[in-house]
Amino acid sequence: MGILEQLEAKLGKGRVRQNISLAPYTTFKVGGPVEFYFEAKTDEDIINAIQTASNLNIPFFVFGGVSNVVVSDKGMKGLVIKNQVMYKEIAEDRSGHVILKVSSGYSMTRLAKETADEGWSGLEYHVGLPGTLGGALYMNSKWYINPGKNRQEVYVGDPLVRAGLVTRDGVFKSVPKSYFNFAYDYSILHETKEIVLWAEFKLAKISPEETKLHAQTSMDYRKQTQPMGIASSGCYFKNVKGESVGKMIDELGLKGYSIGGAQISEKHANFIVNTGNATSEDVKNLVTFIKKRVKEKYGIDLEEEVLTI
Repeated sequence: MGILEQLEAKLGKGRVRQNISLAPYTTFKVGGPVEFYFEAKTDEDIINAIQTASNLNIPFFVFGGVSNVVVSDKGMKGLVIKNQVMYKEIAEDRSGHVILKVSSGYSMTRLAKETADEGWSGLEYHVGLPGTLGGALYMNSKWYINPGKNRQEVYVGDPLVRAGLVTRDGVFKSVPKSYFNFAYDYSILHETKEIVLWAEFKLAKISPEETKLHAQTSMDYRKQTQPMGIASSGCYFKNVKGESVGKMIDELGLKGYSIGGAQISEKHANFIVNTGNATSEDVKNLVTFIKKRVKEKYGIDLEEEVLTI
């Protein structure tokens, strides 16, 4: 029995596809074919797929919005598990707060909007964040209160209470917030490679007018400062000790510079955008060029925020 047949025996007949281009599923619209592709609709689907891939000794990758990833033009070997698990429920409802349980495949922008509409504060600032909850926790994605001057950073991990994770061999465990060891653009998942199934957040009850204003202010600032409506993977490099990498690249006069179809955004220099026909090789070459110029000018070795596979 071949690998496809063994995967289908565990995951369901017709549910595993072969040689599917991943590019249409990514926010960057770049990437070659994946060997095996499976769409997970439930938490059990994710656990089952991980256990099956582990038992068959084939590599696997779990993706949500595929918003912080550049996939090679050569494609990927193994099993891609596309997380399409979407649920949200109140685990606890008190006079001053709710505990909200959310699946890792939930859209971050949708979650931010829906909690803002309810007057539940803690996640509303992340409206406009591409991708899903799982990836946002993996990166501990951030945004700002009072964007601009006197801004205060807020992280997706801030209101987290606990989360359900799956190990690389398919074992489930529930962990508290402290397990994640959150920092700037970091969680312990970078090391453990565990997968988030769900997360519970403690959100304060305030007026919907306030939370919706927070969300709108955040979204307005994104529109003012970031490229919208064009294929991109978001900020490409991590800031260095509080210094804006976008500002450094801008000072080098590189806004609008392109290699092939990959271009440094003219709106925000820490964004690389796909002008329509970019390849992963274009992106790689542009990233190498940016790193070289920043190193020459500032003596800084840039660290990529975007994962390249």
